[in-house]
Amino acid sequence: MDIDTGNLRELARVIASHLHANGFPAEGGANRQVLALAEECGEFVGAYRRWSGQARRSGTAEEMHAELADVVITAFVAAEELGIDLDKVITDKAGVVLTRGWRTP
Repeated sequence: MDIDTGNLRELARVIASHLHANGFPAEGGANRQVLALAEECGEFVGAYRRWSGQARRSGTAEEMHAELADVVITAFVAAEELGIDLDKVITDKAGVVLTRGWRTP
């Protein structure tokens, strides 16, 4: 399958349509994806802890990178299910973040 990974909104639409076509109903999709996002965040934290030496076993940077990608993708699928234009919301939020004061080193 040829997917433009640079267009995360389109990727989210494709994933959501695959979920719906494979037995995950559109109704309740937002709830499913919000819970999945929390799960993916936890998996990323675990992978980071393993990679950074803060866990009982070690992990690789590649595992951590993949988990962070899962977080971003799942966030976009959650936005798709919730009807949120995440590109716009991110742009708006970035404008707010960049106006905040920064600590002087």
